[in-house]
Amino acid sequence: MHVLFASGIDGFCHRYAVLHWAEQLATRGIASTVRAHVDPRLAGDLADHDLLVLYRVPFSPWIARLIEWARARGRTTVFAIDDLIVDPAAPMPPAVERRSDGERAAWQEGVLRYHATMRACRVFLGTTAPLRDYGRAAEKPAYLHRGGLGDLELALGARAAAARTAPPARPFRLGYFSGTPTHDDDLAAITPVLVDLLDARPALELVVGGTVALDPALARFGARVQHRPLVPWPELPALLAEVDVNLAPLDWRHPFAAAKGAVKYLEAAAIGVPTVASPTEAFRHAISDGTNGLLAADAAAWQRALAALTDDPARAARLGAVAREDVRRRFGPAMQGADLETLLRECMARRRRTRARGPEPAPPTPADELTLAASFPGELARAAREPHGLPNLPAPAVDGTTAPLGDGVVLSQPFTATHAGLVRVDVHSVTYGQQLAHDLELRLRRDDDGAVVAAERLPAVLAPDRDWLALALPRQADSAGRRYTLELEAYSTGAGNALSFGTVPVPAGGTPYRLAGEPESATLALRTFTDGLELEGAAP
Repeated sequence: MHVLFASGIDGFCHRYAVLHWAEQLATRGIASTVRAHVDPRLAGDLADHDLLVLYRVPFSPWIARLIEWARARGRTTVFAIDDLIVDPAAPMPPAVERRSDGERAAWQEGVLRYHATMRACRVFLGTTAPLRDYGRAAEKPAYLHRGGLGDLELALGARAAAARTAPPARPFRLGYFSGTPTHDDDLAAITPVLVDLLDARPALELVVGGTVALDPALARFGARVQHRPLVPWPELPALLAEVDVNLAPLDWRHPFAAAKGAVKYLEAAAIGVPTVASPTEAFRHAISDGTNGLLAADAAAWQRALAALTDDPARAARLGAVAREDVRRRFGPAMQGADLETLLRECMARRRRTRARGPEPAPPTPADELTLAASFPGELARAAREPHGLPNLPAPAVDGTTAPLGDGVVLSQPFTATHAGLVRVDVHSVTYGQQLAHDLELRLRRDDDGAVVAAERLPAVLAPDRDWLALALPRQADSAGRRYTLELEAYSTGAGNALSFGTVPVPAGGTPYRLAGEPESATLALRTFTDGLELEGAAP
């Protein structure tokens, strides 16, 4: 079995779904290929893969054609989703309901496009039981495969747990951590409980992390309520290690929240921190109430649960220890890989039975990337997806662009790698939606000896618009602390060239990019990744 993943989103969701699935399959000796859903190489990949898994992929003429080609080759098509963003009849999340008419319309359009992709695929895969049940209601063969952790997350959790201090060496702390700016309502729902607890227990502290608004009622507690900024995901375990109870409140009766997974439990359990959570289906599956965490359905239950753990730190520690063992046993790559292999082989068997009922049409002749790009203008590009590795330079918030890169001009950006094992550098490209006819060369050079460690030349028409373009490298075992320079050079641009690159303000101690050797006033937006092998010794 050889699995082809087309991923419709980057970052956190992509890592928790596609990258974990690929890692799980690898524990079973099953090879997989991961690409962005807009990557034209997917068409050729169908020749030697058995299943096409489309994760969070919105419908488009290109996706319709890709699914047709997969069917023609007898490949099973699987629509995979981890949020209730596929049901046009479902109510919008409250955070979306409060947005402008245009934003709500855009949300609904996205839901309709996900729904169309789901309808075009043979099989439905959801990460919670409510999602699987929606697939069944849509009359699809529907499967459930729950979220888990990869070896990198487990290793980072083990390292954070080993360095952790606990009460009475420091105050007892509750923690709430948010990765997106859509969880204000969740924290607000238990804020009155938190205020009561902080009032009644002067030594208690609250740590809130990420992009979530704090209720003014918490401001009067001063330094006892700490608001930490959003951090790159490899730094989250160290923050979780500073708290004694992880909070996971949700409006669990709302269909959107009810379909969410148990990521907050998994992340905290990897460090040995217990979670108190609302009783969604996923949290009920993950948490055995009173054994490896607590469930709280309403304000009174939240009050009882948090008071009990705050007043008995030893009990909180015991729940956390059980949770850590549980997440390693049930939610690691090897255990989940066995389940995923069984599921996907059953999907393939269903497809074989379907094919036996009648002949399939002859497969089309694979087209090359440039032909496909011309056939689907504005739809295709070699957009990068986060690899299975450790972010070295996390993705920055792009806020500007360079001038268009002219013929034969070199654009260069130095940076310092912070970890060993550098394997990829991504640059943020901007095409303004134009069909470009020239070439772009990417080179990575070591500053100390000038050696080029990797280079690639590709047609600029394949560069994504306002997305990441990747340069893969041979593993740089000694990259930690080493200085590199990414060089970009255009060839045969001609008239109308519009290939530019995203920029960010020059950080403190940073170096601006150079255009034709002259320093500019910003830094190129880069993100880099290492293979994470340096953490192997920290794995449990």
